[in-house]
Amino acid sequence: MEPRQLWTTRDVAIRVHSSFRVIGLFCHGFLAGFAVWNIIVVYVLAGEQMTTLPNLLQQYHLLAYPAQSLLYLLLAISTVSAFDRFASMALRGFLTLDPVALASFLYFIALILSLSQQMASDRINLYPTANETLWPPGSEQQILRPWIVVNLVVALSVGLAWAVVSTRPDIDYTEEFLMTMEVEGYPRGDENLDIPA
Repeated sequence: MEPRQLWTTRDVAIRVHSSFRVIGLFCHGFLAGFAVWNIIVVYVLAGEQMTTLPNLLQQYHLLAYPAQSLLYLLLAISTVSAFDRFASMALRGFLTLDPVALASFLYFIALILSLSQQMASDRINLYPTANETLWPPGSEQQILRPWIVVNLVVALSVGLAWAVVSTRPDIDYTEEFLMTMEVEGYPRGDENLDIPA
């Protein structure tokens, strides 16, 4: 009978962490591409000097909820993924302007800004069926200009955070911490344990 290798809590944590890291890297890239695509669509529909905002409302209202939902999902996963990379040295990372800490900060800011514009996204989604209390005549400029600017800032911060993460995907302080962690009652290496049958 061959000796079996027992998985410790640390082994499971390392495998789950590395799997989430791969999913997180995919989400970072997908989020950056989606945010840039979204802001390009908004600016094209808004027209030169934002002169065709009613056109933006008519064309974009069907995309408002799906786009915001996907953006929130990707922002949440990317934010958790970025914070997860340096959880063991969070304060020191912020103080030394570590690239992973910078990316985490940018994702968190993008998430907060995106959440702050939820009411405007709700209004855009309800545009064709809304009464005059949601869209008083001539209110497009007042409501949409801040929404477009915030979406631009979100796209820029997400793009910058993705650039930081993608240039250094190997930086992961949490994995280093997990590798050096000892589990009580088990040796630290990858040795096989002989278990009597």
